[in-house]
This record gives sequence, C-alpha cells and structure tokens, in this order.
Amino acid sequence: MPMVADGGMYTISFDAPTKTLTIVTEGFWSVATTAAFSAELLARGTAARLYHGRFVVLADLRKAAIQPLKVIDALEAMMPKALKVTSAPIAAVVASHLAKLQTERYLKAENCRTFLDIDEAKAWLAGDGTAA
Repeated sequence: MPMVADGGMYTISFDAPTKTLTIVTEGFWSVATTAAFSAELLARGTAARLYHGRFVVLADLRKAAIQPLKVIDALEAMMPKALKVTSAPIAAVVASHLAKLQTERYLKAENCRTFLDIDEAKAWLAGDGTAA
C-alpha cells in the first residue's frame, strides 16, 4: 500500500521466490513520512526474515527528490536497526550523482551499494553482492 504524505510516497513489497524486498520511493519526504517508512520497513523486513530467512533488498530511489537534511538524518538513525534485519546485499538505485552521494551518506555498510543503473544493481544482487 503506498504511503503518501507531503508529496512523498513509498511502497514496500516482498517477492518470496527471489527473496527480494523491494522499496520504491518518490518525491520529497517529510520527517513524518520518513518515520512511517522506517517503522513499516523494519516491521516488514523482520517478518520477511522470520518467514523466509535471508533476503536481499532492492531500493529504487530514482523518482525520489533530493531530501532535506532532517530526512537523511532520520534514515541514517534507522539504518543500524535495518542492518540487523538482513546481512544480505542491499542495493539502492538513484537517478543522479548528487542523489548517489546523499544515499551513500546513510547506506554505507559493507553489504550496501548505490547504483545509477538498475540492471547493474540487479546483477549485483543476483550474485549475492559478490560483484563489484
């Protein structure tokens, strides 16, 4: 179910056959949207791990705006909890180099990579994060 607030939107879905949690984000987020996203992501990720075991994450951020500092700070604060949900590869796909720099500020663990090309991200995930 998409969450819409202040023009920001996200969807979180899980594909059991490929063990992939997919996140799609759009627009400009508020701190409230970020809080709702964080809570849902942690809940759905925890459920996916309990029911399906290890899973990869594909975050499609190509339609997201460059976010305000408060949103990035909130995402950075959420990441330690999110990283406890899965140790498998997490790939983010962004639309620009500026968005890549912003995303890499909070998505910086060893199992995380940010891409400008969705096919490269999918190939990296398919190799379970072994390709560079």
